Amino acid sequence: MLEKVSFPTTPDFELGFEHCSRHTDYLIAQPAEPAKGLVVYVPGFGEDAGDYRQKFCLRVAEKYGLAAMTVDYHCFYSRPDVQKSTVYEAEDVALIEKLFMANNLPFAGNSIEEGVAILNQHLAKNNRKAAITATLTPGKDEYQNGGVLQALDIINAVGHAIDQYDIPVDNVILVGSSYGGYIANLATKFAPNTFRAVFDNSSWAQPNFIYIVGREYGKEEYLHNTHSHITTKFFLRTAWTLRKGLPNTFDGKRFYVRTFSEEQIGQFAGYQPETYYYFIHAEKDRLALTEHKIQMATFMIQQQMNVHMEVIEASDVDGQYIKTIEHGMNLSMLTFFDKAYAHIDDHRIGSENDFMNRSTIGYDSGDCRYEFDYSSLPVVGRVVQRASA
Repeated sequence: MLEKVSFPTTPDFELGFEHCSRHTDYLIAQPAEPAKGLVVYVPGFGEDAGDYRQKFCLRVAEKYGLAAMTVDYHCFYSRPDVQKSTVYEAEDVALIEKLFMANNLPFAGNSIEEGVAILNQHLAKNNRKAAITATLTPGKDEYQNGGVLQALDIINAVGHAIDQYDIPVDNVILVGSSYGGYIANLATKFAPNTFRAVFDNSSWAQPNFIYIVGREYGKEEYLHNTHSHITTKFFLRTAWTLRKGLPNTFDGKRFYVRTFSEEQIGQFAGYQPETYYYFIHAEKDRLALTEHKIQMATFMIQQQMNVHMEVIEASDVDGQYIKTIEHGMNLSMLTFFDKAYAHIDDHRIGSENDFMNRSTIGYDSGDCRYEFDYSSLPVVGRVVQRASA
């Protein structure tokens, strides 16, 4: 059985909301005997918000005697089936009006939604298709932050669970696929002495601008057949902009701290992390570029970090474990966990984590320094200006 737990987590310190409280939830499954450790399953975007993450946790708890949890991290519910609402910006409405004109129709309906439904009926009668654009507002009325809040939600959930339950601190494992794998890796960067291992299927090596500033970038984040003859190109609601000189400008200092560049990994390695990284990636992943991931793994290995990476080729597709050679490979994450967990059987880390050490972890990023203070729970995040050379 899964228990739902609410916990406090880090507010959006990047945008000046340090004094605003923020809470979210995790689901946790406990084994029959005292837990041997904790597994955190970090799914990708809200398309993964169904039953699988719950089944994963229950199966791991039963099979391995590990507590297993999954976290409703910031902006998780960001797919049409679990979103809060669809918002049509002025440019979206203009496009819909153009479609009415192109089809020799007067605009009709008491709302944009009604108008789109009428347009769809006309297109269906004439066997034609069209595409429109819109902004997707995630569940909980959230917005895309680009990884920092998401990673801190995972870290704070782990800290809370260890406080609440009798869980060994030296056996905490993160498991993620795609965006979930990216968040898992970023969590270990921000808390470099907290996690025994990361099992990562097809994660990004750096943030994707399409997910953060997609509308300004000119590329939709998600396509969805909202009507029988109309596809909606969704941009995700975001707090960031590419416009320069604003408090919420997504510039170099915001970008670099979210990456695994050679320079950032060099800073990361300075904290002497003991985490074991088990990566698996398709040889020609066009969404999370394979060459970027290989480069990330190479930089980590050069810094004496523990990394094992498997690049999957077409000949490795077996129809059961690896089903395709596309992004994510339609991999069975439970089978992936079985393989990866056996791989780290002899890997051990220290018995004190960043919370116990009351660590302050910092990363220089552009002209700023990001700091994560583990002297309290939730973690306190800060962005401070670096002194001029």
